[in-house]
Parts: sequence; structure tokens; C-alpha cells
Amino acid sequence: MPMQFSRLYSNKPTVFEPIDFNCADAANVLNLVLADVQNPKEKGKDSHNLGKTTLIHLLEFCLLKSITSTSHILEKRRDRFVEFVFFVELALHDGGFVTIKRSVESNTRISIKRHIERGEDFTDLADDEWDHDDVSLEAAIKLLDSYLNLQIVAPWGYRTGVSYFLRTQNDYLDVFQIQKFVQGKHRDWKPYLARIFELDHEAAQLKYEIDQDLDDADQKWKRKKAEILDEHSDRNALSTQIEIKRDELSEVETQLDDFDFKGEERRINRELVDAVERDIQEVGRNLYAITTDIEQIDHSLSTGLRFDLNRVQEIFSEAEVHLPNGLTRDYEELVEFNKKLTRDRDAALKKRKRELIELRSNTEAKQDELNERRQEYYSIIKTADSFKKYKALQKQLAKQRAELAILEGQLKRLDELSEIEAERRELKRQRDALVQRMEVSLRQENSRKNQVVVLFNRYVRRVLGINGEFVIRQNGEGNFDFGIKTTDRLGNDTSQADGKTYSQLICALFDLAVLKVLENEPFFHCVYHDGLLEGLDNRKKMAVLSLIREFIKDGKVQYIFSVIDSDLPRDDDDNKVAFTDEEIILRLNDSGNDGLLFKMPPF
Repeated sequence: MPMQFSRLYSNKPTVFEPIDFNCADAANVLNLVLADVQNPKEKGKDSHNLGKTTLIHLLEFCLLKSITSTSHILEKRRDRFVEFVFFVELALHDGGFVTIKRSVESNTRISIKRHIERGEDFTDLADDEWDHDDVSLEAAIKLLDSYLNLQIVAPWGYRTGVSYFLRTQNDYLDVFQIQKFVQGKHRDWKPYLARIFELDHEAAQLKYEIDQDLDDADQKWKRKKAEILDEHSDRNALSTQIEIKRDELSEVETQLDDFDFKGEERRINRELVDAVERDIQEVGRNLYAITTDIEQIDHSLSTGLRFDLNRVQEIFSEAEVHLPNGLTRDYEELVEFNKKLTRDRDAALKKRKRELIELRSNTEAKQDELNERRQEYYSIIKTADSFKKYKALQKQLAKQRAELAILEGQLKRLDELSEIEAERRELKRQRDALVQRMEVSLRQENSRKNQVVVLFNRYVRRVLGINGEFVIRQNGEGNFDFGIKTTDRLGNDTSQADGKTYSQLICALFDLAVLKVLENEPFFHCVYHDGLLEGLDNRKKMAVLSLIREFIKDGKVQYIFSVIDSDLPRDDDDNKVAFTDEEIILRLNDSGNDGLLFKMPPF
């Protein structure tokens, strides 16, 4: 029976008394943490602050949860616990035990020892007597993984799923996405659940990795696309421009070497007439249109609402016609409606004006650039001084080389964009193949999933009197979705599972169904439900308690739960259901420090 809790103790037994759990051969006995408020009217007393939930956090700590920079109680109140060293003894599958030692002060250094006898006290064990002494947290987790040997969740380790079976009040909000995964991503837990239910977990895991790679490729594609000008989006056309530009440069270089400018002058003259002048005219038209639009917007903004209710009333008064109150209200509503329309219109016009002003600025810069180029061309054509012309043509040649470099850079970016597009196509192909694999695994016969489906529904009907449907499907993105639906006897949807008390029952019943189906597998064989009976109807309390007793009677799964005395179920005579001393592993109360989990002033 891998991983059942056997004993929890510390180096300060008078402050934190050892807790012995019913486990292994005694796992058929309940493990109850009972909290009692003996002075309910006394201010400052609260049954929720006695330590019943803190016990779960201690067990998580001893199971090597990282607490650095977290809100864990031992980290938040380090000043109160810095001298504590905690030990947890776990029952193993082969019948032996393993003890983990972890201090609060040096909580990333761990010691581990495997042993045969139960109930050992290793608080004074010498360092060299530990099988593994003062190892790192990461190394200790790997070692404990090897001891627990939870093959059913491989390649994941025990840490991934342990919180499913140590449920605090915050872990009842969702059956599948427990508190530790709320801030994370679905990839952190959905493939893990797929592994448990014998679905294609490898495809599910790879699918999330491919999704991330595809998202990265999409972002890379957008960045690269933004570097390419619209006029250069056609690779074939761009390649042609580059070849022409290279040929022109070659000719110009030859002409300059020979001190012969006629060919380059003719080219400049053609470009001046065919391109520059045309572009200047086009930019001028665009600038005129932009300026006109801005003037029209300014005019519209200066025009307010021209609807005067008082003037309308005066007109009716002069004509000795009474304006009905109802009609007045209609006019007032119309005025308010028009004011709202005006505000919305003005906001849209102001936004458009800002865009046009920016566009005008860019267009004016383009106009200045074209005018400067035209001036350079005219200067080259008109000058008679060969030396000046040579210098001017050299400058023009440098610009042409820069233009060629820009074109070649654009071509390189286009090719890089094509490579990214090919990468995206390949990733999409891989993703589609993985989605298909996941779909096939859902269609295949799956006895484990089916057993959980049947057993969960049986438990829900027994406790809640409704049907509980555990459903696994693929969502629109092709990923696995795990869902719970409750229906009445006629199959109609119910909203009972939406309430807090029913939600925590659904979570607990699902845990029991999974653990029962896997009770003979190398999996977790323990569960801790904090405050399970809180807020339940007494009949539901009796029903779930009866189910739990039946659930553990073969001793294969250890059941731990906490309850406040006032939440204990009552029998037909309205007497609290009694639990034996053997079943109650820890009693907490508000009579003083001695009644708390840590026998010291509350923190």
C-alpha cells in the first residue's frame, strides 16, 4: 500500500505531540481529527483556528513541498517555528516504512531513512545513521519517488498529484483543478489526469508543447511580418527589382570609372519624370485629402446639439397650446439621448483626428523626402561641371547601394518569413496528428475510466440521491476536458453540484471512486478531507459517513478527515454519532494552548 501516513512528530514533543495514524494493517479504522469549541461565546475563540487545516500543511511540508517565497504557515511564521524539525513516517508497498526528516530553518536539506518497524523515533538519530543525510530538496524528492514507486503515474512523480488527496477547504472548488493548479496552466495537470485514466497522456503532453511552439512561431511570424513593407510582400517582384537594381549599379559604376555620365543622366531623368514627379503629385493629393478631413472634423466638433426644449415650450405657449407633461418627458429623454450620441460621436471624431494628424505628419515627411530627391536629380542634370557632376553621381550611387541593401534585406526577411510559415505548417500537422491520437484513445475501450464512471455515479446516488456523471471529452482546441455533471432520476440537469457543500461532497466522492478503482495499483492509498461534513444536511452526513466506513473496511485505503464537534452527524434520537478513541487520532479544543495543534500561544 504505497504512501499511507504512519506517524507525524517533531523534535519538540511537548509543543507538538506525536500523531499516530491508523494505517497498513489498521487502515480499516477511520482517522478522525476532532475539533471542539468548548467556549463558543468567548471572543477570540474559533474552531477554525485550532489547527485541523494546519495539519494538512504540515503533512505537505513533510512530503517535501517547496515553501520558499510562499504563504505556507511555516514560512509566514518562520519566527515561531525556526527551531522545529519535523518527521513523517510513511507506510510503503512492501510492508516497510520510510521516515523523512525536514527542519524549518534548513528546509531545503532533507534526511531519509528506510526501516522495518513502525513507530520509530529518530529525533536523536546520528547523521551517519540516516540512509541519506542532508541531501537537497530535489534529490530527496527523487529518492522518495523511488521508495513510493507510483508506477501508475509515471513519468510524473508523487508530488504532482499528492494535493488531490490532501484536500483543504480551498481544494473543493473544483474536482480536477485543485488550488495548486489554479494559477498554472492546464498542461500542468490535464496530461497527468489522462495518465491516470489510461488515455494517451503522451499525446496530451506533446499537444500542449506543440501549442506553445506554435504560439511562439505565430509571434515570431508577426514580428517578422511587421519588418516587411507592403510593397515588398511579393517575393518574385522584389527579386526582379533587386536584379534590375544590381544591373543599374553595375552600369553606373562602369560609367563613373570611365567618367561617362550620359547613361546615368538618362536614367535619373527617366526616374525623375516617371517616378519622383508622379509620387510627388500623389503625395500632394493625399495631403490635401487629409487636411480637408481634419478641417471637416474640426467643424463637426464645433457644432453642438441644437435642440432647445425651452424654446419649443415658448412656441407652444405663444400659440396658447399646452405641452403635455408626458410629451415633455419624451423630449427630455430625446435631448439626453442626443447628448449621448454627441459624446460618442465626438470621441470617435477626436480619435480619428489624432490618426489623421499622425498620417499627415508622415505624409509631409514623405513629401519632403521626394522634394529633396527631385532637387538632387535636377542638380545633377543641370550642372555643367564634370567634377561636381562626378561627386553628385557618386553620392547618388551610394544611395542606390543603400536602396539595394534595403531590398536585399527585405528579400532575406521574406525568406525567413517563408521558413517560419513552413515551421508553422509542420507544427500544425504534428498538432493535428496528436489531436487524432487523443481522439482515438477516447474512443477505445477503457475499463479503468469506465469503472470510475460507474462507481462515482453509484456513490453520488447513494449520498445525494442524484446521478453523477464523470465525462471526458475533447474541447474546441483538441485538448482533454474533464467534467462532472449531475442529473436527476429523469436525466435533467441539476445545479446541486454548484453549491459549496455539494461541491465538496462531489470532490470527496470522486476521490473515493478513483482510489477504490486503483486500490490494488501502485498509486496513492490515502486521502485527507478537511471539514468534509461542514454545512451538510444531517441525512447527507450520515450517508457519507456510512459510505466511508464501507469504503475502508477492506483496509486498502487510509481515510483521514477533520470535523468540528458541532458538525458531527446525529442519530434518530438527535444524539451525536460517537467515534471510538481508536478512530480519533487527534483532539483539538479552545480550552487553552493545550488544546491546540501546537501547544503554544496562537499565531
